[in-house]
Amino acid sequence: MSGGDRAILEVGGSFGSYRVDRLLGKGGSGEVYLVTDPSAGSSLSVKILDPEVAAADHAYEERFVREAEFALRSRHPNIVAVYDCGRDPDTGLAYIVMDYCSGGTLRDRLERAKGGLPVPEACTIAADIAHALAYVQANGLVHRDVKPENVLFSSDGIARLADLGASRVQDRSDSPRVTSARAVIGTPAYMAPEQMLDSRSASIQSDLYSLGVVLFEMLAGRRPNDGETAMNTFAKALEGRTFPDIRLFRGDIPPRLAALVASLLSPAAEDRPSSARDVLVDLMQIYRAPTAQESAPRPSANRGVSQERRDPGVFFAAMALMASLAILAFIVFRSMRGGG
Repeated sequence: MSGGDRAILEVGGSFGSYRVDRLLGKGGSGEVYLVTDPSAGSSLSVKILDPEVAAADHAYEERFVREAEFALRSRHPNIVAVYDCGRDPDTGLAYIVMDYCSGGTLRDRLERAKGGLPVPEACTIAADIAHALAYVQANGLVHRDVKPENVLFSSDGIARLADLGASRVQDRSDSPRVTSARAVIGTPAYMAPEQMLDSRSASIQSDLYSLGVVLFEMLAGRRPNDGETAMNTFAKALEGRTFPDIRLFRGDIPPRLAALVASLLSPAAEDRPSSARDVLVDLMQIYRAPTAQESAPRPSANRGVSQERRDPGVFFAAMALMASLAILAFIVFRSMRGGG
């Protein structure tokens, strides 16, 4: 049905109850369209799985559906919201209806920058991604395809992680039926060594490696493995060889940020941070990078993961200290008045 360069949907036509306005993007597995919901007058995006891909690889269609199932029950400021999914009864096309992120992708932003983003901007975007990964990790999942094309920006500039179709439960329980058609899931240029070897071995440390590649690219204007094949990168990692210090490509990188990038890109998974939230905290401390929502990510209700909460004791302790200082100042002031 896709027919080479022919679009899956007709611009100006309809898809279900939506009006198709324009094509937003096209990839190897499908297309994304800007649509309008006439009843609400709102703009949304619809991701359509290429029917030829679905016919050739049923496992890919399973992952496509799994993305929607997780995202439908998730609401996080740094994850693209999904509102509907299924198979259109008229066309038989598998689809996902999502938020329309009018700010484009991180890939778009990097292509415009041509030499790296300002350090505060790169840290803020990385913190947004880390916040999304903390939520994914809290739900026992691994994303497995963190890359600039999967980082979208809302109209107010908040980075949101998309394409959860490659994600899986972090218990190495992928069945051969799901993984055999594509043994390597992800994008090689951003993939951790252990994920290149076997996608089922991917963990949160694999996602953090991918974040490290993205952060390096945002800062240096190039990937740490530019010019290398995936196999060359993999072979070097097996030898324990690390990437060059990012400060060789850019001189204004704070030492602590360079150290964080290096730790994220460690060849061995056990040498990387074990928690996305730890990376988020590091980024915020390094450059006070703001996030869309400072509170902890809320895990889904059926996972049984306790929700982190800010400690109210910190607030009250600060208030008590301020009150004590005020009283002390008043006493000193009275004594000085009395002595005069």
